[in-house]
Amino acid sequence: MSITRRAFLRFPAGAATLATGLGKALVGYGAGFEPNDLVLERKTVKLPKLPNAFDGFRIVLLTDLHLHPFTSANLIRRAVEISNSLKPDLVLLGGDYVCAFAEATFELGPILESLDAKHGRFAVLGNYDHFRGARIVLEGLSRASIPVLMNEGVALTIGEASVFLAGIDSVSAGKCNPRAAFAARKNETVTLALVHEPDYINRLSKLVPVDLQLSGHTHGGQVRVPGLGAIILPTWGKAYVEGLYRVGASQVYTSRGIGMVGLPFRFNCPPEVTEITLAQGVPGWLESE
Repeated sequence: MSITRRAFLRFPAGAATLATGLGKALVGYGAGFEPNDLVLERKTVKLPKLPNAFDGFRIVLLTDLHLHPFTSANLIRRAVEISNSLKPDLVLLGGDYVCAFAEATFELGPILESLDAKHGRFAVLGNYDHFRGARIVLEGLSRASIPVLMNEGVALTIGEASVFLAGIDSVSAGKCNPRAAFAARKNETVTLALVHEPDYINRLSKLVPVDLQLSGHTHGGQVRVPGLGAIILPTWGKAYVEGLYRVGASQVYTSRGIGMVGLPFRFNCPPEVTEITLAQGVPGWLESE
């Protein structure tokens, strides 16, 4: 089959038009649809020393809310509705509540105040909270009656059994102090750590006994190119980008989070609400050894 010179010359222009149209469609999808395509991720995490009373204990993790200008209050309301529909035992907030200005926390607080969990709600701060004004963010969360664990821990108790939850301040922008966070730990055989930046598990696991760290920070990359993965990742978020990993005797789960920074765009990386179910048992193969 031959092709005329005129048809040949028309082909590049047609291909360029097709490419332009495809590019616009992808941008429209990444900016208009996927940022609002909230996904419920459910993961069972096996812990060998988990007390019987905590077998099946369910935790909802919400992180990187980044209210305004790219993330709407309505999206966060939907995340809260999903969380409440799950009737979790515990809700953990992994930091970065704001994006452009700290005062957004005063709008965010009443939304988060409706979060319901049998054993309460706890939060830590992220790097953006410090960048924009930690004092203001803390005030907004306090008005919503949400305890912020600033390098401190609490025992979660069911009957006579307990696990220890430590909250550590932002590694990249705050004043993290893991030893202070674990200072109140007594005889708990299982310890959980809430830390905004996931890669800190490499250091944390050498300082204190931590069975499971829950984190955000990376947004999963926010834009993930098929075959290549995340294009841009933050400091302290390059090794454990999204999902569950094993790090020595510890495990870390990194949520893609809910909001966006930089650009109002997500691609191949939808926002998530995470439900973590604790279970007795030995961890199998995970995403990273």
